[in-house]
Amino acid sequence: MKCDRKIVGTCISSKDQALLVRKLLKFLWFVMRCEAEACQYRLKSFGRPANQHKYIINGNEQITAVDYFNDIWKFPLRYPHLPVVELYHPNDSNRLYALPMELVAVDEGQPNLQALTTEEHIEATRKALVHPNKCYRMIQRVVDERRFNHDSYLQKFGIIVDVNEMLLIPGRILPLPEIKYKLSDIDQHDIIEGVQIGRWWLNKFFKKVREIRTWAIVLVSQHKPDDQQICLTRDFTQRILQVLIEFL
Repeated sequence: MKCDRKIVGTCISSKDQALLVRKLLKFLWFVMRCEAEACQYRLKSFGRPANQHKYIINGNEQITAVDYFNDIWKFPLRYPHLPVVELYHPNDSNRLYALPMELVAVDEGQPNLQALTTEEHIEATRKALVHPNKCYRMIQRVVDERRFNHDSYLQKFGIIVDVNEMLLIPGRILPLPEIKYKLSDIDQHDIIEGVQIGRWWLNKFFKKVREIRTWAIVLVSQHKPDDQQICLTRDFTQRILQVLIEFL
């Protein structure tokens, strides 16, 4: 809820606000920007716009949120038309804190509420993977910066770190997994098929198709094809063969 850009337009309807809170916002943790020590709060609902929401001070005197922060805290609100956010602490859910939206932030480091898509999994894996050469340089840089061979604490405990070269441990490459599919519920024999591209979704069982031994390309045209069209068709056929050979 950080307002870093100009916000225009009207607020969403009360029905949509309740749906937003129930489906998403009630699971998030929020913090107040005006607190010295960050404390986590839950969101209960949205209130009226800050220029209409009123606080009670000095017993019975009413003042709008805009005037309250401008006059008392010397903090002019940039977005007075946005609704206030009603927060509560889990240990005291009966006490609400109504604050302007620009004084509330979503706490950092919260888990994702929805499952990642296939594309997001691929992107996350790509970001997490580190090339061995780069990993080697990262470790060596830490060793050089920390200077373990001159660390007095390690020497006191009798720990010796060889900073000249890392250990070389033999490794092995795991074979590709074999995916097994059942032909049907009646046939209990498993068959092994390799899947390289795409995804199988055939009612949770594998259907074996006939092997294609002969195939053809048909050129449909209202007129007899000329030499150029025939040449393009033959070139297209050769390209298909190259692609099939590459992936089979």
